[in-house]
Amino acid sequence: MEQPILNRGRVSDPRPVLPSGFKASAIHAGIRAKKSKLDMGLVVAPEALPAAAIYTTNKLVGAHVTVCRESLAKSGGRVRALLVNSGNANCSTGEAGLEDARHVQRAVAELVGCPPEQVLFMSTGVIGARLPMEKLLAALPNLVGTASERGLGDFATAIMTTDLVPKVRTVAVEDKSGAPFRVTGVAKGSGMIHPNMATMLGYLFTDATLPREPHAFLRQVADRSFHRLTVDGDTSPNDTVLLWSSRTSATPTSEELLARTVTDVAQELCRTIAADGEGATRLLTVQVLGAPDEAAATQVARTIATSPLTKTAVHGRDPNWGRILAAAGRSGIDFDPAKARVWIGDADVYSDGKPHPENEKEAHLHLLNNHEVVLGVDLAAGSAQAEAWTCDFSNDYVRINADYRS
Repeated sequence: MEQPILNRGRVSDPRPVLPSGFKASAIHAGIRAKKSKLDMGLVVAPEALPAAAIYTTNKLVGAHVTVCRESLAKSGGRVRALLVNSGNANCSTGEAGLEDARHVQRAVAELVGCPPEQVLFMSTGVIGARLPMEKLLAALPNLVGTASERGLGDFATAIMTTDLVPKVRTVAVEDKSGAPFRVTGVAKGSGMIHPNMATMLGYLFTDATLPREPHAFLRQVADRSFHRLTVDGDTSPNDTVLLWSSRTSATPTSEELLARTVTDVAQELCRTIAADGEGATRLLTVQVLGAPDEAAATQVARTIATSPLTKTAVHGRDPNWGRILAAAGRSGIDFDPAKARVWIGDADVYSDGKPHPENEKEAHLHLLNNHEVVLGVDLAAGSAQAEAWTCDFSNDYVRINADYRS
């Protein structure tokens, strides 16, 4: 499951391991019809510990977004327990949906032994239906009672919707200037994925000491990871990313080292989400070089990654460089196309103001033979760079979403 993350002082852990202090569990509560489907997961900490969250920018928001915002404000950014259900988004359910969320929150708090505001309850799934409260509440005692250090894999499975695979990354860090620490990321997402935020739940757990401003820290991480991810240009009402630390000691952690590590983990989660995009057959990494600044490079990369014409060309294994350059040209970033360069894999398909058809066979073979493909453009307008991640568009994307509720 794990892919190596190569950075000095850090090693990928081949096991889905929670940082010290956290415990997890999962259960089939009956929210989803298939009895084999885990549909509710829990993570608990030994006490209320520092956390920060960012949410969807959609004007339509699920009940959990409203309640979690209220809870984190009331608790001063301290969290004791995280509960997540799949199969039902508890969105567009009015005041009743908000009260359902608060009812579950209170029930978990009583079982764990903490104030309700220290419990975050999140939902993902179909919009417009009330939660099956009796089933959900009946499952809570068993869920809380079985939480363990080995429960992360089941938790990652329980939060999936149309995902085909669970998404977990763990990196252990030997910090010579401070205590060693671990960062573990868990995410769900396969469709309705687009910046800023997407049909995605992302959880970043660590036993490192968080910076003094964890919310600003998380936003910086998201800007270089989750906000560069797209599958189909749609965003959901329930998108949430949570950063949560179990570190209670005063031992400081290098903020720079922590930022690099958390960003690495978040970017790996983005890549796994893009690779698992609905109907996807290819993971696309879009590289942009030579931009005026990083924000401009990100905007161009995201525009190319979102382009349906680019994504369908990749699905057809067509090295259509014109679609890449045209997408960059409509991104809103100023550059001279005559000075730009476009590549597919290692093949230079456009530069010096003209195409290179003699290289298109190499580009085609790159698209044909590799699950992960690389598209790139050098704007020749500066020195900044950025990447974005997406997948191809296939017939199966239409089928999956046409059949989603049926």
